[in-house]
Amino acid sequence: MPITGIILSGGKSSRIGQDKGFLELGGKKLIEIAVSNLSKVCSRILISSNSEAYGHFGIEVVPDLITEIGPMGGLYSSLKRSRTDLNLVLSVDLPFVNKGLLLFLIEQARNVQAAVPWSGGEHYEPLCACYNISILPVIEDFIERKNYKLPDLFKVIELKPLIIDDQLSFFHPAIFHNINTFSDFESAENMMNSIK
Repeated sequence: MPITGIILSGGKSSRIGQDKGFLELGGKKLIEIAVSNLSKVCSRILISSNSEAYGHFGIEVVPDLITEIGPMGGLYSSLKRSRTDLNLVLSVDLPFVNKGLLLFLIEQARNVQAAVPWSGGEHYEPLCACYNISILPVIEDFIERKNYKLPDLFKVIELKPLIIDDQLSFFHPAIFHNINTFSDFESAENMMNSIK
């Protein structure tokens, strides 16, 4: 089954002060790491960003159709460009995801509208998840009502929350380590050697 990979790289990165996608970790830009990870399981990749700087990667860049509404805007705009039922979303600042996790998300999403890592309550990893194209009308309704919170969206779609822990063979403690600050980035550099 063909899968579209969507890299969300549209954040303002206000705490780092630059586009996170161009930070280098282990000699590779974060955008390159994300492309490499998704290329292992996806037939087509889109980059969700309003920056023209991503144009030279040879991958279709999708600007937000509706700006200033956070990740929901990038998800909405990219799903509008998708030609597949299943869409694997990955934030550019999650460099330590692996093929095992991505395949697991795809497999778990086959009979639902979304398969999303979950750690209890409203603690999800919505920017490393698999979504069915069928959620587009629901997202449109949320946008019309000016509700841009993904956890609220999860309450009204067919959702499969997934606990990702050491019971799964692909798990490692840093799998969802995201880079929001320079401290996060330094931690990621230190983690590079310990993660296969």
